[in-house]
Amino acid sequence: MTLLRIIQRFLLLLLHTLYGIWLSLSIHKRQAPDGVSFPDPQPVARWSARLLDILGVEVIVHGDIPGESGLLVANHVSWLDIPVINSLTGSAFLSKNSIRYWPVIGWFAIASGTLFIRRGKHDAKRISQAIATRLREGRRMAIFPEGTTSDGRQVRRFFPRLFSAAIDTGAPVIPVALCYRVNGQPDTLAPYTRGRSFFRILLGILARPGSQVHVCFSGTLPASEYDRKGLAEASRSVIQAALEDPSLT
Repeated sequence: MTLLRIIQRFLLLLLHTLYGIWLSLSIHKRQAPDGVSFPDPQPVARWSARLLDILGVEVIVHGDIPGESGLLVANHVSWLDIPVINSLTGSAFLSKNSIRYWPVIGWFAIASGTLFIRRGKHDAKRISQAIATRLREGRRMAIFPEGTTSDGRQVRRFFPRLFSAAIDTGAPVIPVALCYRVNGQPDTLAPYTRGRSFFRILLGILARPGSQVHVCFSGTLPASEYDRKGLAEASRSVIQAALEDPSLT
């Protein structure tokens, strides 16, 4: 039964990836004032939702998804984080440069208009300016301020400089907590932490019957009321509190 599930899901995943490549070439792209084209977020969001369905990942939403644009900030657990958030919000992303080379997710990141960041202050300044431009255009951007992944139980320190764009533009910050579960227990397979293989995680996800990811929205934070450090700390506190909620089972 497990082998049959793996084969069936793998074939569906392959077909869905091919469909996604066709989709990226055919969907309408909008032209931003800065000359950068980006895809219509709705078809990409639907593609993300179908990907999660193929992988047996049930998305459970807590709270209301804000309707306005803004800077969405989330804890970073897994390579699943990007399609999970995109399926609900249609966000473009800020991600580390290496993600563009990940199978499936790398293609998706490029297709959804992701801004890739390299380590270094000069690139951080460029990225901050690019995020600010997109926020002024009314687009929703998503970032992972920890700068790396964790096991999902604790939230690492947030890098304050990533919040500059929200303060410069006055865009609201939308904290989002991601919590992966299997039958009410912490999901030990999903976290993409140091030393773990992408393909080993993918094979495990294809093999198991299913899992859940709780996505917790806790309103917005007005960027105008904070400095960078305060906004980073407030966002982290909101997300950590959501992860400690006993109802996430």
